[in-house]
Amino acid sequence: MIRVFLGLILSIFVSTSALAGDTAQRNILGFSPDGVWFAFEEFGTSDGTGAPYSNIYVININKDTWAKNTPIRVNFGETVAPVSKARNAAMIKAKPILDKLKISEPGLLLASNPVTEIVANPRRIDFYRNKNLESPDKKISYVLKELSFPLSQRCKSFGLKKEQGFSLSITRGGAPLAEVYKDKLVPATRNCPSRYTIADVIEFNVPSGPTRHIVLVHRFSMGFEGPNTRFIAVPVTVK
Repeated sequence: MIRVFLGLILSIFVSTSALAGDTAQRNILGFSPDGVWFAFEEFGTSDGTGAPYSNIYVININKDTWAKNTPIRVNFGETVAPVSKARNAAMIKAKPILDKLKISEPGLLLASNPVTEIVANPRRIDFYRNKNLESPDKKISYVLKELSFPLSQRCKSFGLKKEQGFSLSITRGGAPLAEVYKDKLVPATRNCPSRYTIADVIEFNVPSGPTRHIVLVHRFSMGFEGPNTRFIAVPVTVK
């Protein structure tokens, strides 16, 4: 009886796992010294094939555009291999660009909500910019609101009712400051998104210049075996 029971538990665990999409991880590559450029990597193992992938994004914070010849995408197709092989291949391609733009400054991770962590509100993240400024009027929050858009033709087959976009706002001490981002449409590159949560807030203080924030957002999109998670970087200049 015990063996039967353990076998049942194992079969439930395996079948549940098999229905899950893949979850990307992220690696912060840093900022340029002038705070104009930011780079990060997302990587993982594709659902369905089990093949590794690595995508490296290099973003002009002032213009909210990608650097020339990026994103860099390495995907092993259907070839199973260690994730490190895809990551190494992507980094070899990215290194000349990172070196040219002098992306080497680490920034400061102010707050983080991994996609697997259970939080009261995954669309809100609260933090202090300095551990010595822990008072209610110094608390900063980013708040994400999902926005519904009509389905594109390619997304109707997934059974979604709407494609989801999002807006992002910042508050200080509980008082709204500004809406820092809002989708006007849902780009096809998001691959039929169904929801979003806030992942990370990274800060970089530019010497004699503005403070930069990067808000990384988890994007849930339809995959082969369920929703896959990827990242969207929203640049914010903080006054």
